[in-house]
Amino acid sequence: MPRGRAKQLMQAHIRTVMSGHLITVLPTDALVDVARELDAHNIGAVPVVDVDQRLIGIISSMHLVSLVHDEKRLDAMVASDVMTSNPISIDEFATADEAIGVMRNALIRHLPVTREGRLVGIVTAADLIRHLLKNYPTPDVA
Repeated sequence: MPRGRAKQLMQAHIRTVMSGHLITVLPTDALVDVARELDAHNIGAVPVVDVDQRLIGIISSMHLVSLVHDEKRLDAMVASDVMTSNPISIDEFATADEAIGVMRNALIRHLPVTREGRLVGIVTAADLIRHLLKNYPTPDVA
């Protein structure tokens, strides 16, 4: 891998790596509906926002799995009951290198991306892997 290319990829703004197609929920949304959103879109976490799209929480599939395991009723709860409040986020102009550092230190796989406090995207470990694989040629298929 050319050293300059790797450095260039690590310095890319996270807004060029993130997914801008967002699935979000409100704090008052029924938890069973949150679970349905995660399932319908095959995603592992969903940001919780207020009416102004300000990030106020995040719910991961593990939150829901833990509740079901503990025999809690998802239809009796709302997003704000289980969300991680004030989740770690990163500014859209942070670099891929910074995002990797945050995710590694916090042991998270989903990192909300904000612009002046408003949610504009989410970057996942899979997004970063795809971005970093740009260094490697596609293998020839026989």
